[in-house]
Amino acid sequence: MSPRSTAARSTAVAVLLMAASAVVLPPAHAADGDEYVVTLDSSTATTDYTHRTVDLTGTLTRTDGTPVAGAPVRLEESVLFDTWNPWGDPIDPTEWETRGLGTVHTDAEGHFTLEDVPADRVESTPSPYLFPRHEVMFRAVYDTDPTDFHMAFADTTVKVRPVTSALAYRVNKTTVREGDTLVVKGRISWPAGHGPIAGTRVFLRTYYESSYNARTTTDARGNFTVRARIRDYDNEFVIFSAPKDYYVAGASKDLPVKNVTP
Repeated sequence: MSPRSTAARSTAVAVLLMAASAVVLPPAHAADGDEYVVTLDSSTATTDYTHRTVDLTGTLTRTDGTPVAGAPVRLEESVLFDTWNPWGDPIDPTEWETRGLGTVHTDAEGHFTLEDVPADRVESTPSPYLFPRHEVMFRAVYDTDPTDFHMAFADTTVKVRPVTSALAYRVNKTTVREGDTLVVKGRISWPAGHGPIAGTRVFLRTYYESSYNARTTTDARGNFTVRARIRDYDNEFVIFSAPKDYYVAGASKDLPVKNVTP
């Protein structure tokens, strides 16, 4: 394997920063409201493919324990992904897809509830992030004055138990040089009854600083073919999948390929 070049580093960082700016930012870590305390709990700590919803309950009180009645509490949900970061830089290790769940009001005892909340992505398009953490965070916020940057909030996190998938492959060559085309053919599969496989994204990485260098999608049977033209500095060869469903885990394989470019 050739030494790791830093030639593509600046471009990779720029792409990473552009991607981060194009999505909703993570929930702000503002100071708790000085006079209020929020609690938040989920009806379950773990969800799975069949059971994806939770009931959220919580309380709003003053710091002395007095309940706050009739108060608006904003609820949010963040689906979590791992950040691609091979450099070890102090980059936020978490990518956040955050959406609002609406506002609920406390009852006379300061309690609030929101039932049957999907602990899941709700977007119809695939996520721009490729490495799901299989974890969903919920947040309850009580903010009496949005201009003062002080709020009372509480978080609770639900673990997602995904369905496992498999990846079978073959490569057209195990020794490559600059200018060669590496072709990887294979198939993605997971247990029947867990959603369609057609259109599952498959990625090929040939350089360690890139999350991927070539991509394709599967046909209705899960078959795929992906190609990458080899550069002199390509030095890491990995094939992996990124199912659209947050409740189906991707699969990854290191390829037995070596770049022997002089």
